[in-house]
Amino acid sequence: MLLDKLQTNTTTIGKALCVDGKKLWRWYRDTLSGFNTDQAQEKHYKYDIKLREKGGISTIRVPILKMENIGEDMAIDEKQIGEEMHTVISNRKTGKIAVLARTIKASELSHLISFFEGIGFKVKSITRDLSNSYDWFCRQAFPNAGHTADKFHIISHLLDASQDVRVRYRQELLRERRLLYEAHKQKEKEKLIEAKKTGKDYKIQPYKYKEKTLANGDTPLELLARSRFLLFKYQNDWTVSQAERARILFDKYPEIQKAYLLSCAFRIWYRKENVGNDLDYMGGELDDWFAEVEKADVEEMSNFKSLVERNKAIILSYFRHGYTNAIAENINSKISRFIMINQGTRDREFFYFRMSNYFS
Repeated sequence: MLLDKLQTNTTTIGKALCVDGKKLWRWYRDTLSGFNTDQAQEKHYKYDIKLREKGGISTIRVPILKMENIGEDMAIDEKQIGEEMHTVISNRKTGKIAVLARTIKASELSHLISFFEGIGFKVKSITRDLSNSYDWFCRQAFPNAGHTADKFHIISHLLDASQDVRVRYRQELLRERRLLYEAHKQKEKEKLIEAKKTGKDYKIQPYKYKEKTLANGDTPLELLARSRFLLFKYQNDWTVSQAERARILFDKYPEIQKAYLLSCAFRIWYRKENVGNDLDYMGGELDDWFAEVEKADVEEMSNFKSLVERNKAIILSYFRHGYTNAIAENINSKISRFIMINQGTRDREFFYFRMSNYFS
């Protein structure tokens, strides 16, 4: 059916056919899709995993498990569907989902390993985030696969660390303002009590916070808030106003400049043009960057450095072939669009059924 193969909703098709969209949706779900047939229902719940617990039996939903979609190059990522986190294993070459499981826990993912016996050896590379659960699962399910840390996640952690320095200074200013306000309230309260003792009237004075205005017209708080986007960009990409704001920001907060320059240096090291370079050489360049971080002594960047050091081998693996989780991120985007088209995931099981038809 058209609805099985296209990311479209029944409202759009209903308008074209002059049929009520909600009625067409019910027809499709209850009759046309075949979802309610015994064969479809058996297949739909076939790979669910039953776990015995103290409170009874719990079920790990595995709505998609198609071994034919396992290939040499795979990706694993997490995706929130509704209120639950799911593990998505996809083929980087075909873009098809091999596994969709409603769990991200290592103890529960372990029950999926038996499905990969034999065929798991086929996988030569796997891209993933830095999750310990995915590290353990992939080593068990795909023993021959080389692991590559997903560049998107690493850069995301880097930019968060850079922004955290800016946020720290902003929170310090907000804390200073709060303490001054609390001191003002206490002082006015004492004046009111003293006035009552002497029988005088006293009107509590409103709090007024005097802020300095910087050269570009921003207050310090505004400067920190408005500098968010310029810290994501390279210096050559700044607009004229961003360049002026950056100059004032870095003059006033040198630590933010240190974090920004370290962030840019790491991104340049991690660029696509370096794919194919000798890994020992790239490792040496990374060690030099580590030394610069230690010299800068910015806590947030030191935390990121520690993360990179712990995962150095799989981060350097990127420079072998340039593998990323781009396909997995694209699938996540398509799933988000699929959720929107389906008007949410209230009918979760039928949503899974449609996902299986479309994505696998």
